[in-house]
Amino acid sequence: MNKLIDKWLTNKGVEDPRATDGDFESRTGDGTGQFSRRAVTATIGSTSEVELIETAHTGAMFTTTLQITQVGQVVSVFASLGATPGASVVAPVKLYPRCPWIIRAFIDEFSDWSFAGQAIPVGRPFAAIGGSSVQALCDALRTTTRKLPLVVVSMDEDEKVWDALHIKAAEHLVGLADVAYVDAESSWLLTDALGPHDSCYLGAVRLYWPSRRSDGSFEGITWVASRLAAFGEGDPGRNRFLAALRGTVMSTAALTMVQPNSFREVQSTATKERVHALQGRARDAELDSIVAENAKLSADLEEAKLTIANLQWKVAAATYAQQAGEAANDEAGDDLSEGPEVRAQPKSGEIRYYKKIGSGGGVDALVETAACQHRSSSWRPAFKGDQAEKGLLKLEGRDDWQSLAHCGSCTGGGRWRVHW
Repeated sequence: MNKLIDKWLTNKGVEDPRATDGDFESRTGDGTGQFSRRAVTATIGSTSEVELIETAHTGAMFTTTLQITQVGQVVSVFASLGATPGASVVAPVKLYPRCPWIIRAFIDEFSDWSFAGQAIPVGRPFAAIGGSSVQALCDALRTTTRKLPLVVVSMDEDEKVWDALHIKAAEHLVGLADVAYVDAESSWLLTDALGPHDSCYLGAVRLYWPSRRSDGSFEGITWVASRLAAFGEGDPGRNRFLAALRGTVMSTAALTMVQPNSFREVQSTATKERVHALQGRARDAELDSIVAENAKLSADLEEAKLTIANLQWKVAAATYAQQAGEAANDEAGDDLSEGPEVRAQPKSGEIRYYKKIGSGGGVDALVETAACQHRSSSWRPAFKGDQAEKGLLKLEGRDDWQSLAHCGSCTGGGRWRVHW
């Protein structure tokens, strides 16, 4: 692991990565940097800490702290990121945190990392395509032992906004959240198993937190395809969305993940052993030094708590202001479909489009969607659509349409055009 840390520091611009501290010109930013390395050894184990501070030309400071503890055969790693703006200003701080290279390197190099008993996400998406894999996804969502978020990406060919979104999402959320993807057919199975309210389909992206509401539904955030499209087209739009997704997961992790107890235990044991090894005045002097150090640490901790409280308030305010443009929290209901009680009734002569998201009991589950881009020649009158007709009746609460047509070019069961 030390070799990987050396490589990380060298890539940052550090000339002697094994030094205890030093300054460097940042190769990955546009400013300067400082680093320090500390190691502590005790009878129960050892710890090492690396702190990297990079200062941009604007004066903003970015801090990465890496703590590694080994007790017996168990190695624990804890990383934290911090940022300080270059000037005092009462405004949301626009930060776009990313997983440090060193964490990716650790995950790639060693395959047995875990968090609270759950295997760490390795940065590759899971293909929930087909019955058994969809069942595995449902099992992963439902299990009470899940401790990390899970993101599902609907890769419906007719509805998706960007290519390779599932691949990029998995890469950006490595170590923090698993990513799975479903196609149109698999999303039907997911809907059949979880219900429309808890499913993911029609090009949407859904973030499932590892918790349930009192009614058993999943807590999380859903970005429907139209909301994703608002981020923009191509790679720039996809990157803007990934920044929002990454920020949501990482900010939550920052507030909920805590330093392993083993780090403090090794530090405390090392201090006690150092004191017991001293005699007479030397021991008294060392104790005085420790008391002074603890007093300073306590003061620093209180200051840090105050800073965290202030930052949490700012984050909450900024998040509230940006919710309309980035994501809709599903506490207000994240069902991608609409129930009959909240739908505007079709008007005479109106044309609406619908797509299947699931089935059961001889009835297709339909949702209203946009028109596809296929040629008019793709549409054919639907003479045998009993399940779709039943689904349409269930959704709209009426069956007085003038005509029903089906697009033969759309995948995943196609799309229905209804002339009311």
